[in-house]
This record gives sequence, C-alpha cells and structure tokens, in this order.
Amino acid sequence: MRKIYLYSTIVFLQSISLMAQVGINNPNPSATLDVNGSVLVQKNLFLENPQAFSIIRGSKLLIQKTNDQIVQYDIDKSKYGPINYVQFVFRNTNTNGLQDYDTKISANDYLVTVQGFYFLIAGTNNTNVTIKSTQHDDNIDGFQMYAYIHPEKGTWHVRGFVNNSTFRNDNQNTAIDLYMNLIIYRNGFIAKPLNDITVNMEDSETKTAPLPPGF
Repeated sequence: MRKIYLYSTIVFLQSISLMAQVGINNPNPSATLDVNGSVLVQKNLFLENPQAFSIIRGSKLLIQKTNDQIVQYDIDKSKYGPINYVQFVFRNTNTNGLQDYDTKISANDYLVTVQGFYFLIAGTNNTNVTIKSTQHDDNIDGFQMYAYIHPEKGTWHVRGFVNNSTFRNDNQNTAIDLYMNLIIYRNGFIAKPLNDITVNMEDSETKTAPLPPGF
C-alpha cells in the first residue's frame, strides 16, 4: 500500500512539472509552452493576454489572409504597408499653385493626409519665394494644402495653393517646384474611417463638437 502511495505521489509531481513548462523539440523550455519549429493551427487561435513585448526590433506582425490563414506579415513582400509615406514633387507648378491633382489612390482602400509641404523656385534650390496678393497690396492670404476625396471618381485628390495670391521672386511671378508629403493609411488594417462630423457654429467663435463614435 505504501508503494502505491509513493508511486502516485511521483506521478502527481511529474504532472505538476509538465504543467509548469512544456518544451516541443526543446528539452529546456523557457516558457509555459516553448515550441522549437513550425506551428499549424487548423481552426481558431485565441490570444487572451498577449502582454507587452519589451523587444521591438525584429518583432513580427501576424495577419489573417482572406483564406483565414494566419501568416507573418512581411512589409518587403506586401504591396502596401499599414502606414505608407510618399513625397509628391510637382515640377514647374503654375504661379497660382496646384489647383487639383488626382493621385489615383482609391478612397475605399486608403486614407490620405498631407503631412507637410515646401516649395522652391522652379528648377532651383532657391527658397526665396514670396506671396503676392491679387486683391490688395496689404492683403496676405493663407495656404491651402490638403487631400480630399473626389465625389465622382472615388479617388484621393490633392491641392496646394494660396488664396487670391501668386508665388513671386524679386517682385516677379514665378513658377515653383511644390514638394508635398503624404501619409497613406490602409483602411481596415490600421485606419478606421469615420463619418463626417458637421458642426453648426451659429455665428459663434467657439463651439463644442460631438465626440466621434468609439472614443
């Protein structure tokens, strides 16, 4: 009877040891489950508590393909990134600026924002560009540099100009090279487009806008 009791105790202790850390192709596991090799998940994979990972460089992102396959995301092989950056250079732009340009980027798939811009005298590195109002000598109008969705084409367009003004150098109208930096977010991957929020200011200088849904 004592032998049976001793044997049961040994089995119980071994079970505790196995439950603590399990290694597959690894005799010295360093985690609860330490797998040295490939893992095939044929149904659902649940990550209830992924925790924070202190090592960022070299880490990989897992994504789900349209066939429900879980794969490692490789940005070098992907046709797009979750966040994309591109610089558009518009050479020899008219003195009135860039009134409209179709980027051909689908509004259904992407969200486009203008991150920054600058301009030079066309064909040079000269930054000596001034703004001359076409309305009054003492009037200086603001820049408009933005991206918008064309309502009929469904693509992102960009504009870059100064209201009622022209670009000048040495008191003469001049063409410019316009550099516009765009950030392009992939819809459904990292960006979630929300409906427009319209606020009636009622001729007031201040107003509280409604909170976007989900925030």
